[in-house]
Amino acid sequence: MDQNQVADSIANLPQQLATAWETGRQLRIPSAFGQASNIVFCGMGGSNLASELAKRVFSRQIKKPLVLVRNYHLPAFVDDKTLVIINSYSGDTEETISCLKQARDLTKKIICISTGGKIARLARQYRLAYLKINPIYNPSSQPRYDVGSQLGAALSVLTKLKLIKINTREINALAQELADLGSSLLPESKNMSNQAKQLAKKLINKNIYVVAAEHLSANAHILANQINESAKQLASPYKIPELNHHFLDALGFPRRVIRDTAFIFLVSPDYSERIARRFAITKKTLDHRKIFNLKIIARQNPPLMQALEILTMGSWISFYLAILNRQNPALNHWVHYLKQELER
Repeated sequence: MDQNQVADSIANLPQQLATAWETGRQLRIPSAFGQASNIVFCGMGGSNLASELAKRVFSRQIKKPLVLVRNYHLPAFVDDKTLVIINSYSGDTEETISCLKQARDLTKKIICISTGGKIARLARQYRLAYLKINPIYNPSSQPRYDVGSQLGAALSVLTKLKLIKINTREINALAQELADLGSSLLPESKNMSNQAKQLAKKLINKNIYVVAAEHLSANAHILANQINESAKQLASPYKIPELNHHFLDALGFPRRVIRDTAFIFLVSPDYSERIARRFAITKKTLDHRKIFNLKIIARQNPPLMQALEILTMGSWISFYLAILNRQNPALNHWVHYLKQELER
């Protein structure tokens, strides 16, 4: 069922990260871009997951507003003091192309990122800063399984803009740790010793809610996205503390849906004390109501490594769920159907 080599793409996360980081270091960015008063990062689906991860992990370093746009239109505040980053993995995403065309009328501070496509052609035509992602480490061609490349590109750009601090030595160390961590999750690893396989078995036929907080918030979105597209299974992301203000009272009806519901808690030992307390009480509430839940605990450091650790585990869970559901994890029939209908 993996004729599209999704497993190879997941296993290549360390190489994706390190290679795109090195490519990004070669990008020439005008010094004026670093003086932008705010940043807008445009992308859809898998093409805006890495930017969200970077935003959450480095939220305490990034001192300028960084807004993620998942739509056809730029915010009204965009002007010549705004830096607009256009990211479309394929280079042909219509919403992102729409944002690029609007950006050209509003600001000269534009950076484009893609593997090619129309975005690459427009960047050359308009002489815009362009970072080309080499998809060599993503044989599946699915953006959601090349978050590593897009993250490496995003981190290199944010570093050049002096918004975050990270260097090549740290990136290479992270990549090596990822390779070591991921070896036990590969398909050839036996079921009893493969945590991702064991967790996937517990999630079959479940309506899944992925819950996270603080620097792991983006991981909830990424995992839900991967389960939706790859396993063809319902999954939704939620954040604590917001979840605590409404969602727990929704777990009464319909009873047949609640019986088939599962919660995945993405847990970090570095959560703030109050957030950690909220996780514990939320789990206690679910246990009391006999609603199935499990934890995935990030055990590495620093926060970026924790996010990458959870990304690795989550990617493998989504893959094994697809196999258990007898689905090709690379095919997205209904997404393509929608795009074809839009083109008519």
